[in-house]
Amino acid sequence: MTLDVAMRVRGYLTQRGVKVIMVRSRDTQLSTDKRTDLEARSRLARAGTVNAYISIHVNSGDSSADGIETYYFGSTLNTSNRSLAVQENGGGSIGQQLTRQASGTAQNLVGDLLAQAKLSFSAQLAKSVQSQLIGMTGATNRGVQSDAFYVIRNPTVPAILTEIGFGSNPSEGSKLAQAGYRDRVAGAIATGILKFLKVN
Repeated sequence: MTLDVAMRVRGYLTQRGVKVIMVRSRDTQLSTDKRTDLEARSRLARAGTVNAYISIHVNSGDSSADGIETYYFGSTLNTSNRSLAVQENGGGSIGQQLTRQASGTAQNLVGDLLAQAKLSFSAQLAKSVQSQLIGMTGATNRGVQSDAFYVIRNPTVPAILTEIGFGSNPSEGSKLAQAGYRDRVAGAIATGILKFLKVN
């Protein structure tokens, strides 16, 4: 689902003249080792070759959990979200380890003015994408938050992670299974990016 949405986002952006570099274009991991996989994904946000980095995910939880949320990197604002960071960072002991490492990075960024400016731009990108996602899907708005996701740590460009809905929710999961709904989600993400980049 996430790869399909990402490919659709690429289509919308390229139609508007935006060059898109994909982290992956096939339904495979970059590495079977979670740390190596996440490092390869996050490297693009630090390579100096892109103007924005977007990581697209499908959320999971109990069957009643629903809605869309978008994150930028930073200290966790809500301790209940820590389990999501651990899960997205690989789960289990590797997820705990990578979350602790990313959290340490977040704490170190607090005093760095340049890093703070980049995080501010990341927050703006997150708000732009989240606003479009909610407006175009009518999904529950779970808001914009910061957390220590390994894949968007240490960005040199605005970087976000968006959870486009809960696959574990019967209603939302069935929507995400529909190509038309995924296209709407992709259009919303692309519109949010274009507005942030000020592309007419």
